[in-house]
Order: sequence, then C-alpha cells, then structure tokens
Amino acid sequence: MSILTIILLALLVILFFRVGLSILRFLISVGIIILCIYLGYQGVLWIMDYFNLSFNFIP
Repeated sequence: MSILTIILLALLVILFFRVGLSILRFLISVGIIILCIYLGYQGVLWIMDYFNLSFNFIP
C-alpha cells in the first residue's frame, strides 16, 4: 500500500464520518419535531375530551 492510498482512505473515512454525523443530526431533529407534533395533537385531543365531559355534566 502506498502512502497516497493510505491518505486517500483516511480522507474517505473522515468524509463518511462527517456526512454520517450530519445525517444522524438531521434524523434526530426530524424525530424531535414529529414527537412534538404528536404530543401536541394528543394534548389537543385530551383537552377536547376533558371539555366535552365537563359540558355533558352541565344540566
């Protein structure tokens, strides 16, 4: 193995590591956004159900 091949392999590994980290960071941020939207939706459903139950008890 020549020194040029070793340098090129090292640069390729560094490039894949950086791209992998950015993709992982993107997936984590998308997952957090989807989780927030889901929790907000569940909260709205819970509030609507709560007020629906309280309106039913009013004569």
